[in-house]
Amino acid sequence: MYTDLLAPLTRPQREAVESAGYRVMRWLAAREVLQARVTKGRIAGALGGFLTHWLSVAPAHASDGELWLSFDQLKLKLAGGSVWLAKSPLERALLHLPALRPFWRQELRLQHFEALRTLVPQAWLLDLSEVPPGAVIQGLGTVSWEQTQQQAGQEWEIQDSRGMLRETWPDALAARDSIFTARPASNVVLNARYGRNDAGQVILRSIEEAAP
Repeated sequence: MYTDLLAPLTRPQREAVESAGYRVMRWLAAREVLQARVTKGRIAGALGGFLTHWLSVAPAHASDGELWLSFDQLKLKLAGGSVWLAKSPLERALLHLPALRPFWRQELRLQHFEALRTLVPQAWLLDLSEVPPGAVIQGLGTVSWEQTQQQAGQEWEIQDSRGMLRETWPDALAARDSIFTARPASNVVLNARYGRNDAGQVILRSIEEAAP
């Protein structure tokens, strides 16, 4: 029974895993709304130009018919899945982008947005735009990418939009297709499978440990 694997988790953690399939599907629907707004030019100004570029470098995607998600069991963070959003550093960065918070809150509803922000690892779009004076990069506390580079440890890495590793910060910043993100989980991974019940609700069907 999957309840045996959930037993070591706290009640909020168990509920997070059980609800993750539903919330990821909401995220997927909201992401399609964002794409439509950007494509139609409905997001103006600097943010519109920024999103036009980054959505253009997002790779083509397709999802499996079956919905499954994987989790880092120690940190209980989303590690991947059949839905392209779940395994894309670029999409994770968009979810955590401060400028998009009003959009995500409206489309996802605040409760689900906050739950996804907790569940989805943070990531940052590497861009040449300067941090405004007196401000810091949200979530990192640094005032520039140069300072971030100096403080980055072994638990972080740079990937391009297709998941390929980049070695140097200057190349990543100049390419404008790279994401600063945590290294993939090396802890025990849980694979959870979801389906729809008779009422059409997305529910947890089974959960198992990934093979070593």
